[in-house]
Amino acid sequence: MAGKIAVVTGGAAGIGFAIAAELMDRGVIVVIADVEEEALTAAAAALGATGVVADVTKVEDLVHLADEVIRLHGRLDIAVNNAGVARIAPFDELTIDDFRWVLDVNLWGVVLGMKVFLPLIESTSQCGYIVNTASIAGMRSAPKLAAYAVSKFGVVALTETVEQELSARASQVGLGVLVPAMVQSNIAASERNRPGVRRVPVADGSNGAGAQVGAMEAHEVGVIVADAIERGDLYIVTHPESLDSIKARHRRIEDAFEQAVLRSAPTL
Repeated sequence: MAGKIAVVTGGAAGIGFAIAAELMDRGVIVVIADVEEEALTAAAAALGATGVVADVTKVEDLVHLADEVIRLHGRLDIAVNNAGVARIAPFDELTIDDFRWVLDVNLWGVVLGMKVFLPLIESTSQCGYIVNTASIAGMRSAPKLAAYAVSKFGVVALTETVEQELSARASQVGLGVLVPAMVQSNIAASERNRPGVRRVPVADGSNGAGAQVGAMEAHEVGVIVADAIERGDLYIVTHPESLDSIKARHRRIEDAFEQAVLRSAPTL
């Protein structure tokens, strides 16, 4: 992995910062991007990395980010589409604007990142990899996560689909989808970056470490992701204790299909 060139969106704090730090510890040259300029400047200084301001909902920002990576390093090997936001509320309290905002960042941000970074990696890297950050909420539903889960299920589906397409054409680029449960981050305060909302700077030195009790430390996620990139994993699992909830969802789906098979069987 040493010597590879990587870009990490949402890299100023939390999971993105941790992934960038771990990749750099393994000799990767990293460019981080974030919509929060002040936090980005501090994070880039702490990492000793290049920082580029970018809003992942704007394709022109991502094109500029890609252009900067090529200008500085001549190629791109690894892209981590990590920027994300959350709006946690019951469905009947979520507005149409809530859904649009969450989907714009969490799903469209990944779609646009894939559109910009994938062809660049295929054309400039001998062996590349893309990580798309989803969530355990992209593999099983839970109350108050309607907008968030829709966006994260979409990221999982996008990654699975494109991974099959890349495999079919023997691409040298691998794909992985990160599906964490609770992680120390600032995502609970992500409305500070919502259009029309006054931004509140992240406290110096926080690097996204929130106060979620029992949540995994972000640096642990960084190690898991870097290991997964080296192995070429499709599903990047950070919380194996979530397996039972995944199995429960799959059992309900399987039961529905089995019942449909029984109903469709000819009667004597």
